[in-house]
This record gives sequence, structure tokens and C-alpha cells, in this order.
Amino acid sequence: MKPTAFKLATVLGIFLLIVSIVLLIVNPKAQGNLPKGFFTPVIAFEFIQTNAEVSQFFKVSNVALYETSMQTGNYVDYGFMVLYTIFLLAVAIGIQKISGVNAMWLAIFLCFTALLGDALENIQIHQLINQHKSADLQEPLYLLNIFTWLKWGAIASVFLLFSPYFLKGKVWSKIIGLCCLMCFGLCCAAFFQHGIINEIFTSSVVLVFLLLVIYVSTYKTGTPNPLTL
Repeated sequence: MKPTAFKLATVLGIFLLIVSIVLLIVNPKAQGNLPKGFFTPVIAFEFIQTNAEVSQFFKVSNVALYETSMQTGNYVDYGFMVLYTIFLLAVAIGIQKISGVNAMWLAIFLCFTALLGDALENIQIHQLINQHKSADLQEPLYLLNIFTWLKWGAIASVFLLFSPYFLKGKVWSKIIGLCCLMCFGLCCAAFFQHGIINEIFTSSVVLVFLLLVIYVSTYKTGTPNPLTL
């Protein structure tokens, strides 16, 4: 029988997909303005590092429209972060109910850590958009880097904690578990190498979320064996 937490996660997963589509629509598109290795404006801005990169980011045909699109996406993201946090919490609680894995309590803590990091990240993004013409953006860029990695690192760590549960299952579960491990490995690589690896890492996060949505929505019986963690 499907845990109640997985039923909630299934509903939340549908809303996550809807809001993801909204974000794709409202967020701006690349106009040859992104740092080397990046192709998604929002991701590039989250990992942006220098005044020069910020200045280049806003060298677009219509700066005011670009600023508005970025701010609109930033506002929508507040709702998105609440959705994905509750979704991950529901998945963690469901796994804990099925397997009794105590590590899920750490996963739950990390879910709230990701939410905090994302909220603080959005505040810095808002300020950088408003202040991007300033000559000195050192402090907001420094804080953005901390909060961005707090968010992404926490999410990747939650997936790492999920991985043993899935790796104990059958082929479909093992694929999800391997993707969770891959995502954490890419997170570590992206922390040390700025550029295309950041895009690959964030794409892997999207993939794992999609796999988790499919898993909880199709879950019936034949769960992974209980773990001894």
C-alpha cells in the first residue's frame, strides 16, 4: 500500500511540473550574455562570480525587460522552493515509514536547509538585479555564492541519503539510486570547477526530481528492502 506521504508527494509533483513550466516561460532566454560554459540565464546568475560577469549578463537588447523577467522568475521561485521542499520532505517521510531508516531525519533537516538557502539566495539575486550597475558588488556576490551552494549542496546531500534505499530495490529503483549518487558526485565536481559542470549538475538535479515524481506516483508494492542504517 502506498504511504500517505507518497500520495502527498504525487500531488506535489504535479504542481512542481506546472510551476517548472511557468518558470521556463517567465525566465529570460540567453542572448550571448552568459559566462563561458553556461547556457541557462538563471543558473548562470546563481553561480555568477565577478562584477565583470554581472556587467556582461545585462548586456542585452532590452535591459529593462531582462531585469523584469529575472525578477518575475525570482518571485515565482519562492513558491517553487516551498513546493520542492515539501515534496522532498514527503519522499523522506515515506522512505522512513517504509524502511525505518534513521538517516531520513537528517534528510528532513537538509530539506529545510535547502529552503533557507534558496530563500536567502533569492534575496541576493533580487539585490544584484537592482544594483547590477554598481561598481562594487563584492559583498552580494560573496553572499550569493554561500547561499547558492547551501541550497544546491543540501539538495544533493538529500539525494545521497535517498540513494541506499533505492539501490536496495530492483532495476528501476537502482537506476534512481545511481542517479542520486551521480548528482552528488556532480555537485562536488561543480563546487571546484565553474562553468559547464554547473549546468550538468543542475540538470542532474532536475532529472532526479523527475524520477522521484515518477517513482512516488507509480509506487505500489515491491519496495526496496529495509535498511539497517
